[in-house]
Amino acid sequence: MISPIILRSRPFRFLSLGCLALGLIIWPTQAHSAGQWNQFDVCVRELTNNDVTADAAAAGCAEALIPKEMSRCVAMIKGGTTLSGNVALQSCFQVRRPVDLGHCVVDIQRATLNGFQPKADEKNTDQTSLSLSALNSCRQSLLPGRHSECVIALSRDVFDYTPTKAMDTCLAAEDFPRDLFPAYQPTQP
Repeated sequence: MISPIILRSRPFRFLSLGCLALGLIIWPTQAHSAGQWNQFDVCVRELTNNDVTADAAAAGCAEALIPKEMSRCVAMIKGGTTLSGNVALQSCFQVRRPVDLGHCVVDIQRATLNGFQPKADEKNTDQTSLSLSALNSCRQSLLPGRHSECVIALSRDVFDYTPTKAMDTCLAAEDFPRDLFPAYQPTQP
């Protein structure tokens, strides 16, 4: 604890006034520099760094509910798959939880699609079309985290499921009441 005698001393008062004056001088410049980078700036910069056109980045960030999350989604998908930034932007913009979408797509890509070797008779199974299937499947899912876990589990060697079949099966399983209870009809408002 500081002694009351020291607090009343002349050097302490001058030191306090000097610190206060310096703080008042520095404070406006720090507040201004922090305000220069808001979430829209971060969004536009991240989207353009991921090969999204400037016009699409501006429109996407301006209309996004949480611009930083949408741009993070695009960055994750662009960095973890063979898809372009513009394709990722369209999907990330259409979902409520863009970060969950990004995790879902990248998890499926890493766990199932990177090592997948399609059979000769399978059509549209190049890496880009498989990544696009994963993107669409995750976008349609209500719970992307659960969806990616399901796809990864069904794509393992225990089952003879292709990644596309696993995605379709897991997506269909989310609408379970009709399959388990055929007489079930949701109430209409």
